[in-house]
Amino acid sequence: MNNIKTIGIILLVSLITSCKNKEKTAVNNESAEKLELHKEVTNSNIEAFIEKMINEEHFKGVVLVTKKNEVIHAKGYGMANDTVKNKISTKFHVASITKQFTAAAIMQLVEQNKINLEESINKFLPAQYRSDKWDIVTVHHLLSHTSGIEDYAVVRDYYNVVKGFCLGNTVDGMIKEAMPKELEFYPDSKFNYSNIGYTLLGEIIQNITGEPYRDYLKTNVLEPLEMHASFIHTTDYEASNDEAIGYRWDNEQHKHVLDDIVSLPVTEPDGNLVTTLNDFLKWTNIYIENEQPILQKESLKKMITSYAETGKTGPDGNLEGYGYGLFLSKELISHTGYIVGFRSHFIVNPKENIRIVVFSNNVSMSPKDVSSGIYKIISAKLGA
Repeated sequence: MNNIKTIGIILLVSLITSCKNKEKTAVNNESAEKLELHKEVTNSNIEAFIEKMINEEHFKGVVLVTKKNEVIHAKGYGMANDTVKNKISTKFHVASITKQFTAAAIMQLVEQNKINLEESINKFLPAQYRSDKWDIVTVHHLLSHTSGIEDYAVVRDYYNVVKGFCLGNTVDGMIKEAMPKELEFYPDSKFNYSNIGYTLLGEIIQNITGEPYRDYLKTNVLEPLEMHASFIHTTDYEASNDEAIGYRWDNEQHKHVLDDIVSLPVTEPDGNLVTTLNDFLKWTNIYIENEQPILQKESLKKMITSYAETGKTGPDGNLEGYGYGLFLSKELISHTGYIVGFRSHFIVNPKENIRIVVFSNNVSMSPKDVSSGIYKIISAKLGA
């Protein structure tokens, strides 16, 4: 009899445990499903603010806001190109938001003991790009914009650039121009945002892996995160109908016109990512979830550690620092992006699980103003 009672109790406990596990799985699946963008969602307070930004700043683009694994606003504004409106599925060039992806790729190679953050970049760069001026510059310095390597100039005779994107031998020319120059300051003594630092990180990735940067990123970062609509703009790039093209606001014509203003040329690892709201939402999971498929916890911790003060304030009004491809202020993770025709900004508050993403195809306004304004609304209205 005692044996029968014992067996009954075991079966009952097993049944209860099984039910609880199923409930937990259902909750997890429900949360994951909520974070997939299938349709536009409108929050009246956020919509009123964006309409204000449209009227005052001529904003056009897409906006995503989530809190506690719930999409509370997701919408497109204005035209993506001459014939198609911006939608939540529209693909955008996001410029320097790319840098955190490059940082993640570097950290993967650190985990594999193929790169040491504290060793000279000359050990990891291809032979043709090693400079005696860079013996004291480490991989850490490149990641944190504390290397002292002078950024590339706006105009050079060797530049072959279309709409801001580097073609031909432009990257080779930029690196070789930088190699003989003295450092602007001793590494780690100062913060100075330097795009060429991330260009060099891309060269390190290619040299260590033997793969083109865009291929490594696709296989080891984008695909594991199921970012299937995302890719790196390369020299053979042709825009598709579901992509936004870049504009600026013309006060004389009182309309958006194609952006033709000269700006820094963009290289693949420092600013060539093309993505969507849904794909970028998947990326931000790495800052929210305990487990994700591309980085170890220690690597992610290093990425979101501040190593230098930028001298600026973050979206929350607090002083901003810089980690690896990320601006950091108090509890917020963020970054800007700015290239010909496109500007972008995102904010993640991991503690409160708040995510705000703004991609714009109008360079005549600040998407950081949009995201920061929305963050204030979320903090006030939703108890962040």
